[in-house]
Amino acid sequence: MRTTRWRTIAVGTILGVGAVTALASGPAAAVTGVDPTPTATSSTSTAEDPSIATMDQTGNHAMGASIAAHAASAGSAAGARAQATTQAATGGPPPGRVQGMDVSAWQHDVDFRSAYAKGARFAYIKVSEGVSYTSPYYPRQYNASKNAGVIRGGYAYAQPSQASGTATAAYFFSHGGGWSNDGKTLPPLLDIEYGSAAQGTCYGLSQTAMVNWILEYSTAVYDKVHRWPAIYTTTDWWKRCTGNSAKFPGNPLFVALYPVNDFTTPGTVGASWGRWTFWQWASTGTFPGDQDVTVHSVSSLRVFASRTD
Repeated sequence: MRTTRWRTIAVGTILGVGAVTALASGPAAAVTGVDPTPTATSSTSTAEDPSIATMDQTGNHAMGASIAAHAASAGSAAGARAQATTQAATGGPPPGRVQGMDVSAWQHDVDFRSAYAKGARFAYIKVSEGVSYTSPYYPRQYNASKNAGVIRGGYAYAQPSQASGTATAAYFFSHGGGWSNDGKTLPPLLDIEYGSAAQGTCYGLSQTAMVNWILEYSTAVYDKVHRWPAIYTTTDWWKRCTGNSAKFPGNPLFVALYPVNDFTTPGTVGASWGRWTFWQWASTGTFPGDQDVTVHSVSSLRVFASRTD
């Protein structure tokens, strides 16, 4: 374990972190949030996400919420291969990979024991969005996944036009997010994807400002738990909104791409990474929520979950 870690943010500001003395673990004892008012269908354990319009209206977006809509507006076969698009999970899962899933309040009655029996070994669960939404189902999902033997972690859906990276990380931690080096808890995850039509693809931020926003968030997470957060995004968004930044090699990559034919690779990844760690390869399938895989074996995933940076 490194006792000191440095990262440059903004215009030359350097933040240093001393030796680890304590690790934050979640969820908090009490988490408040806004009920997503799911329909009768979405209350089941296999519920799909609602429309992007509904998620925009409620301020409650699932991981990958904006990606299919953006791909549809792009309207090209090349775009469909270059970024995630919504399609049935008929050609997967990617062969030889450990399977997992990600869920939000739109799947609040997840049967994790059933998912485990079908092969799910890890899960990311939504904790918060920006600084205005907390999933009221996160504590239940977090504990149920642990009890089922699923290695799990929490994610924050980024709203960079709403608040700073530092404030977004603080909100995540104060509303149940955390990490523990118990081998059962994945590092916090930042879900950063396309902004709405009103916000703009990159939330009105320049590439430099976006990189600094992500650096702020990452540093705040590291200061709290001594793990660099994983980053969920598409290669297309990363190139558009960060200028294909190479400043995040320590942040595990959770790449989103739903393949049409080739289920062996998500293709080219952003310049920060030599490889992906997690891959969201379909929006529907065997498990509730989105369908994911990892490069890790189950044993190495436990090691990954327990390490400090």
